[in-house]
Amino acid sequence: MIPEPVIRLNSIDGGRRLEIVDLAELVDYRRPGDPFALAKASLSISGFAPGMADWPANATLRQILEDFGGGIELTTLVGIPQGSGLGTSSILGATILGVIARLIGKKPSQQELFHNVLRLEQALTTGGGWQDQVGGCVGGTKLTSTRPGLFPDLRVHYVPSDVLDPKLNGGCTLLYYTGITRIAKNILKEVVAGYLNRDRRVMEALAEEHDAARTTADAMARKDIAAFGAPLDHAWELHKKLCGNVSNAAIEELFARLRPYVHGLRIPGAGSGGFLLIVAKSPADAARIRQMLDERPHNDRSRFFDFEVNNAGLEVTTC
Repeated sequence: MIPEPVIRLNSIDGGRRLEIVDLAELVDYRRPGDPFALAKASLSISGFAPGMADWPANATLRQILEDFGGGIELTTLVGIPQGSGLGTSSILGATILGVIARLIGKKPSQQELFHNVLRLEQALTTGGGWQDQVGGCVGGTKLTSTRPGLFPDLRVHYVPSDVLDPKLNGGCTLLYYTGITRIAKNILKEVVAGYLNRDRRVMEALAEEHDAARTTADAMARKDIAAFGAPLDHAWELHKKLCGNVSNAAIEELFARLRPYVHGLRIPGAGSGGFLLIVAKSPADAARIRQMLDERPHNDRSRFFDFEVNNAGLEVTTC
C-alpha cells in the first residue's frame, strides 16, 4: 500500500508504468491488448469499483481508496512472452487475485480462486479462464477434469512428472519458443461456435481429445516416455480439426524438421504460435535438436526456454 489515494501499476517486462486516478480508467479493461488489462480487471472485480462492493454508486476512486486506507502499487514481472500459449494470462490473473485477496484480508479457497479467474477472463472478453489457472496454482503434474455444469467443478488428479520434467528424464523434453505470438480469443470463438453448432467434425475431435488426455496421463503414470509422446502428436492433429487457424506452413515446416528425432510434438494452448513442447527420443536426440535450432532458428525471436515442474503451486507471502 502507498499513502497517496491512487493506483500505480508497473510492468517490469513491459517497461511501462501507469498511474490511475479515476474510476473510468480503472474499469476500462475490456481490451486484451492493454498491458494493464489484467491488473485493472483484477482490482475492479476484487471490490475497488462501485457495484463490486459496498461503495456508493457515485463513489470516486479517491473516496474508495481513502476508505480502504491508502492507495495501491502493483508491480508485475512475467518471464515469457505475451500470447505464448502457456496460459500466462490466467496464471498471472490468479497471482494478482491472490495478492489482492491477501491485501484485503481474504483467503479464498482453491475453487473460489479458480472461479474468480474464470470471472476475470470473461470480464476481459478473452473467453479463457477455464483450466489454465489450475496448472499454475496447483503444484505438480496433473490431469484436470470437471463435471458438466455452468460453473466448473474442477477436480485435480495427480500423475508422476518423470517423463515431462527434463531434470528427471535426461533432458529429453524441450520447450522451444516459436517466436510467433497470438491472442487465443478468435481461435476459442471458432472452437466454441463449432461446439454450439454441434458440428460433427468438432464434436468427434473433442471426444477424441478427451481420450488422448487420458492416454497421456496413463503413459505418465507408467513413466513411458515413448507412450507419452504419441498422444501429444495425436492431440495436435485433433486440434487442427477444431480450428483451421491453429497451424500454418511455417509451423508445419518446423515439425517436419524435428520429426525424425522425436516421440511427439505439441503446441500447447490454442495453437497458431507460442511455445512448442518437444519429446525427444533420447538425450542425444535432444542435443541434436538443440544444435539444429540454435544453428538455424525458426525465426529471429525463436529460442529455447529452460523449464521444470513447479511442485509448490501458487505462493503468496507477506513481509
